[in-house]
Amino acid sequence: MGVKPDVRVYTPPAVPPAEETTFPVAMTLDGRLVVRLRTYRKKIVDFAVMQETLVAGEWEQLARIDCCRGTVHRHLSTHDGKILLDHDLIRDIPYGDRSWEVVDDSYEGALQEMQDRWSDNLRRWRSGT
Repeated sequence: MGVKPDVRVYTPPAVPPAEETTFPVAMTLDGRLVVRLRTYRKKIVDFAVMQETLVAGEWEQLARIDCCRGTVHRHLSTHDGKILLDHDLIRDIPYGDRSWEVVDDSYEGALQEMQDRWSDNLRRWRSGT
């Protein structure tokens, strides 16, 4: 029996040398989308797209698509904190030469999905189902 090799998982470049920015990209009467991007060498190497709604003057996150632990995945919760989706896999991020391309390529789809599922995510957050 041999020794099991360590599993290598994609980790984005640190800040610095990468640059990180957070900004709103869409606002409606009942919420907003906020994006956090980490860029390095003209590529998106890490991101999070978050759907938030205003409750009693405070922004609460109800859905998110982000990258960590070597995957692009979804999170969805309810107003009372029940987790509906936790690390729901969208795409694996391979370790190695193609990692940055996979993350960069996944960003637009994640942003589009959060825009397309806006009403459904908000309904599920409010209803708890």
